[in-house]
Amino acid sequence: MPKIVKTPQEIQNSLLSGNIKKRMNAFQVTNKQMGNALGIHPGTFEQKTNHPERFTFPELLIVFHRLRFPDSEILEVMRMGK
Repeated sequence: MPKIVKTPQEIQNSLLSGNIKKRMNAFQVTNKQMGNALGIHPGTFEQKTNHPERFTFPELLIVFHRLRFPDSEILEVMRMGK
């Protein structure tokens, strides 16, 4: 079978999704709390976490602030892949 290679966008999405989940676990933040912070249903937040390309820019700013993302992680997921 041929090896499936992720696109740079898929890699960015995987990194962002993993970083959100990691930080939610570390800070003991629930989907309900994040949904409330964003003004969306917790289920919608969970869907967006699994598919981070669906977040709006203002939503990402709230996520980054609420989960205390360091600048290095923000830069890592916001840069376009090469």
